[in-house]
Amino acid sequence: MTQEYLYGLAEFKFAVTGTPESVGYIEEGSFDLGGQAGEVTEINATQVKGSPVLVLPKKNGSIKPSFDLIQIDYAKLILLMGGKTKSVTVEEVTTVTGWEAPSTLTQVRGHAQILTDSGHLIDIPACTLVAYPTSKLSLDGVAKIHCELTPVQSAPGVAPYSISDIPEVG
Repeated sequence: MTQEYLYGLAEFKFAVTGTPESVGYIEEGSFDLGGQAGEVTEINATQVKGSPVLVLPKKNGSIKPSFDLIQIDYAKLILLMGGKTKSVTVEEVTTVTGWEAPSTLTQVRGHAQILTDSGHLIDIPACTLVAYPTSKLSLDGVAKIHCELTPVQSAPGVAPYSISDIPEVG
């Protein structure tokens, strides 16, 4: 049941093509919607003291989600950062054994979905995703893949993101 409040990360999904899929475990407390204020230009007149005579909108408010992925799955690393997997084949059975970063400049662009505990779906039909390994290697925590999403215009007239009830399945 959808609440009147928006809270709790239930699942994050992403796809370069096709239907978005879960990217794995995200560090608790690391997911931030990254809300940004809209921008305006204030036009002031010398004769009018204390306030602008006109306010021109330049940019709507937006979101720029970021989070730390803590589950290292080689296929998900390709999804989020590009590159390719390393594998070995023994007796006709291929096993993925690692991941290699892209050797050329890569921009990952795709479709992101954020499902919340409150029953909402935040849908970003087109965004760029910048991801990179971070954190310390220690026995007190795990390494992370820091991810930042920037919604981009997918087509004229299409909203850069939306918030709706999670569709019921079945």
